[in-house]
Amino acid sequence: MSNKQTFILAAFSAAAISLASCSSDDYNPIYLVEAETQTALEGNQLQISIFNNEGEKYLIRGGKGNYTVSITDKSIADFRYDGDTLTYLPVSAGTTESIIADRSGNSYQLSVNVGNPQSIFTVTGIDATVIGGELTQNQTQALQNEITQNSPVKIGGRFELTYADKELSSGDIKIYPEATGGYSVGIFEQSRKYNENTGAGQVCIEATMAGTSAQTYTFFVTYLQQKTYRFQEDVTNQYKGTYPALEEAYRIYELKVEQ
Repeated sequence: MSNKQTFILAAFSAAAISLASCSSDDYNPIYLVEAETQTALEGNQLQISIFNNEGEKYLIRGGKGNYTVSITDKSIADFRYDGDTLTYLPVSAGTTESIIADRSGNSYQLSVNVGNPQSIFTVTGIDATVIGGELTQNQTQALQNEITQNSPVKIGGRFELTYADKELSSGDIKIYPEATGGYSVGIFEQSRKYNENTGAGQVCIEATMAGTSAQTYTFFVTYLQQKTYRFQEDVTNQYKGTYPALEEAYRIYELKVEQ
């Protein structure tokens, strides 16, 4: 065999070995999926309710396998890993870091945030419903416009609820009138109320805002679909003096929940 042929064969063999080596180390990044739904965790932020005694359960995917798990501050969160299911457990409010790694040097860093559960509702639309058999069409239209224009929360504003108990029955509320700027604070209670006529049940949020005026709000909550909700606020008493024929009036907030 000529020197040229020997060189070509050696070069081909080296390339083949190199290709095989790259292939064996070419793994997908490590990531987590929810154990129950098999839904991938987006990003590297994990929120855990401080009341979640069972913890958040995940399966590790990607990498080469043979994973190791560590957590920086076990006074905030701890974990259990049985080789299949990884469970993060809340300990106290705060933020810590967790690292998942395999033996080939692949790793995934996760920020674990433990705190009181929250619901953040951003206003995407405002409407009004008016009922009154003796109201004229012009009065009905005028009242609907007045109710929507006088809304204390505009499109882009939001309601932030921070729950103080495991049952999600009470806590603190922040109301942001606009997308940016200040907010008012208060407390709320959440319960299920039943219609006296139909017997149908509906979640009700009753909020009392801080301050000398002690403004109160009562919202009946309807779940729509895909993280969208509707708050219905009874404003009948606010407008009945101006419109004696008014029977019922509601301000309707269309909402998208962020968490």
